[in-house]
Order: sequence, then structure tokens, then C-alpha cells
Amino acid sequence: MKSLLRQTFEWTKKWSESRFSLFVIFLFLFLDASVFPLPTTVIFITVSLIQPTRSYYNALMAVAGMVAGSIGGFAIGHYLWLLSDGTFSQFARYLFNHIPGFTEITYYYAQALFLKWSFSILFFTIVLPVPYLFFSITAGAFAFNVLAFILSTLVFQGFRFFLLAWLIVKYGEGVKVLFSRNLKIITLILVLIIIILLIAAKFSS
Repeated sequence: MKSLLRQTFEWTKKWSESRFSLFVIFLFLFLDASVFPLPTTVIFITVSLIQPTRSYYNALMAVAGMVAGSIGGFAIGHYLWLLSDGTFSQFARYLFNHIPGFTEITYYYAQALFLKWSFSILFFTIVLPVPYLFFSITAGAFAFNVLAFILSTLVFQGFRFFLLAWLIVKYGEGVKVLFSRNLKIITLILVLIIIILLIAAKFSS
């Protein structure tokens, strides 16, 4: 993990001082929320540490890219899984017919869990180092309310990136050290919380 963080840091330094750095941040966050997983938190922290005075501009572009990408990911998940009339697409039916144990009943059960805990799950993405495309595509496939999803993404991810920007401006290099040393612990805690919530939802249903 530390090696990956170091490589990402060195790679990011090469383009962070470019006049196109804000556009690159937007592009990376768009891709991470729609089609291709990227270590966006590490990239954002690295770019902002190199030029701390631009941290809030970076946060603005990051949130814009995340929201735009989440809309794209939502559309991919929705139209790949469901037709315009709400019925399953041929792709969905193919998976139902070829994946053992994965049926329409399973889908509806998973959908019910996601819809019940969706806001909690989206809140955890503030610190959970998982590509946002998994959440945006899942929200689309489960027919989550698109406006609620966009607003949740805007609020939660806006809080995430502007908080990081504020921390970087105030504490600088210490943010990167704290993040890199505790990433595994933060991930483990949040995964355990999500598992507990899912188990509680199962027994309460």
C-alpha cells in the first residue's frame, strides 16, 4: 500500500503544476465515479499539497467531476440493467440465467437492502477508499431515486473534499502522513460497520 501511495505521489507531481491540473482533477474524479477506478483521494491530496493555495479550487473541481461522473455511472447501471419500462434488460436476464444462486428474488432482496441503507452507505464513501463507480452503477441498477443520489453525492463528497482541502491548508504535510499510515485501519473499521448494518437489516426484516 505504501509503495502504491509513493508511486501515485511521484506520478501526480509530474502533471500537478500544469495549467491543465484542474481539468485533470475533474477528469480523474469523473472517471472514478463512472467507468474506471482511480486512487482519487491520494491524487487530490498530492496535488493540493504541492500547491496548497489551490486546495479549494481543487476541491471544487473534484466535486464537480464526482457529480458528473456519478450521473454517468448511474445511467450505465440503470440502462445496462433495466429497460425504459422498468423491466430487466437482456444483460440482466443473461446473468440471472447463468449465475448460480443469482435470481430476480436475490436482486430484489439486495435492492431492498441498498435502498434501506443507501444514505448510510453513501455517507461512508466520505472515507471509504472504494471507487465511487461501484456506488453510482449500483444505485442505477437498483433504481435508486436519481435526484436523491445526485444530491447525496454533492453533499457527502463536497464535505469530503472541502474538508480535505481545509485540513491541507491548515496542517499541510501531516495530512498525507496521517492518511497513509491509517488507511488500512480506516478501511477495516468502515467495512466492519457496513457488515454490521447489513446483518442488522437482515434480522430486522
